[in-house]
Amino acid sequence: MILVLGSTGKIGRELVPALLDRDARVRALTRDPARARIDPRAEVAAGDLDAFDPALLDGVDRVFVLTSGHGSDPLAQERAVLKAATGVSHIVKLSTTGVHFGQTDPISLVHAEAERAVREAGPDWTILRPGTFMDNRFAWLHAVRGDGVVRVPEGDPASALVHVRDIAEVAATVLTTDGHAGRTYPITGGEALTTRRQVEILGDALGRPLTYVEEPEAASRARMLGYGWPASAVDGIFELKRQSAGNEEIVFGTVRDLLGRAPLTFADWAREHAAAFA
Repeated sequence: MILVLGSTGKIGRELVPALLDRDARVRALTRDPARARIDPRAEVAAGDLDAFDPALLDGVDRVFVLTSGHGSDPLAQERAVLKAATGVSHIVKLSTTGVHFGQTDPISLVHAEAERAVREAGPDWTILRPGTFMDNRFAWLHAVRGDGVVRVPEGDPASALVHVRDIAEVAATVLTTDGHAGRTYPITGGEALTTRRQVEILGDALGRPLTYVEEPEAASRARMLGYGWPASAVDGIFELKRQSAGNEEIVFGTVRDLLGRAPLTFADWAREHAAAFA
């Protein structure tokens, strides 16, 4: 039995069916089973990571650890799970490439501390460190549906964006095969693309040109705050961008090495989600 945290999130919604297709037994954790859309082959369990119930681990052999950050303290959430998981055989933790590069932005620091907690918990462990998700480009949704002008902060770095399905497939492989204990895997897409090129590719998938505009950081910051995002979250995003410049364009071969195929491309992603942007 594999317990999957974050089963309804970007990665979890791909990971649960990937595991089931490998004939794994899956217990999918969600705060609200009545509203969750989870593969019916999985066992759905209600749970709140801010008050983790150790009984959720009954009969569980492996755990996929992913916290959304919706709680008051995501690091405390992960530590609570790890404290209860001493009897499982393998923990797979989702982290970030920021830790790989030694970044000190708030997001990377929390993941670095969580990684240390996973290594010290007792069971075998594997760390997955994905880079920037292609799904992050859903942030352009309203602009693309509106005037077709995609505004990004000046100096937005080129990035080897990774498809969440590739992350999920790597996680499923690590959770269902041997030889991954004590390993740390950085995960990226197969090529680094400038943000301008990403906008062009999305426009090609939609069959209409989009306009790329760079704007001062102050304008981007004001726009994000206008969406209702907390100032601390906005500050964290910009600090992450500053520290990751030059790192995001580095390509790692983990997807090809573990899955035996090339990573999915941003063009693949754009075609899959073109209807959402129409």
